[in-house]
Amino acid sequence: MFLGGVSATIPETTCLNILQMLISLLQHTHFGGRMHLSPQQSGYSRKSKSCRIKKSPSWDDEEGVAATVGTIMAIMVFLAFMGLFTNQFVPVWMSDNESTHMAAVIQQFGSLKSDIDGLISSSANSLLAPTPVFIPITLSAPGIPIFAGPTAGVIRFNTEWVSGKPSFNVSYASTSFSLDASNGGHSGGGLELYCPNRYYVEQYLEYENGAVIVNQTDGEYIIAGIQMSIQAYSGTQTGYVVKLTQISLFGQNRTIGGTGSKGVNADLLYASTNTYTNTGGTPLTITIKSAHGVAWERYFNKSLNSSYLGLKYGTDFSIHRVLYTLPGYGNSYSIVTITINNVKAFDHTHATVQMSLGEIGV
Repeated sequence: MFLGGVSATIPETTCLNILQMLISLLQHTHFGGRMHLSPQQSGYSRKSKSCRIKKSPSWDDEEGVAATVGTIMAIMVFLAFMGLFTNQFVPVWMSDNESTHMAAVIQQFGSLKSDIDGLISSSANSLLAPTPVFIPITLSAPGIPIFAGPTAGVIRFNTEWVSGKPSFNVSYASTSFSLDASNGGHSGGGLELYCPNRYYVEQYLEYENGAVIVNQTDGEYIIAGIQMSIQAYSGTQTGYVVKLTQISLFGQNRTIGGTGSKGVNADLLYASTNTYTNTGGTPLTITIKSAHGVAWERYFNKSLNSSYLGLKYGTDFSIHRVLYTLPGYGNSYSIVTITINNVKAFDHTHATVQMSLGEIGV
């Protein structure tokens, strides 16, 4: 090497010292401390001025590890919260939604019954045209967005037919006329709503012969009874006066399932009242064929026993129920027979209502 015209030679040991200094500088990172190089192993040779360095990188960033652990913990807390919400809050929330829905549809069925009863009471033997009835029935309970969908329902209308069910037959022998199922004493048809609740109690609602029936897993009962009353016969003789309204439902059989609301239309086609008398007193017999025979039996038993006239079971009235099961179908129905003795006057009203189901766009 020439420096200012003077020849200079750098010793071999000086080159090795420079290389070692460079290697020592490479072991210390000056740009963030991301990678740490493990101790280097250098091999030297007298005949070679190069060196070989084996590097084995390893991560040693405490801030990065802390961020990763924090992310995992946040995910675990989120999953734990989601599990608690779906397992505890969603069932309670949905049970409340379905319970609220059942209360709403019971009120809607009650409004339907009241409106039809009002039409019959005001239109029997009247020249006025009856007012059509329209009641929206809510089929489904609302759900919870993302977590639970709405609980759908099914509404079904069955028209009256001779041997079908439900049916309501009345027979009474007056002095000049015998009323039975063949000459005006037969009625039938029904409107049913099925609510397959997933969190609340599964329920059926039925409107038949002017009564609203609730059926669920632990029993069934009538929440709104029929138009019927029993009074004492005027005069010195003992006996009873019975007033009863039969409702025949006609229309097209139809079943609608899904969510939202469906409209129920009811038009009163005919209503008439006739009075039958028998001063000697004769039994009045009511025969009900229905899948809700237990509810009808309880209703008449309670109504007649709690009458202010003090009717006595076995003497003044009797109730018998027979259960029938359809082979191969698993469906059952009952025939309930109610007999009221010593009836001297019978005010019988028979109404015909045309009913239909339709969409209301909700």
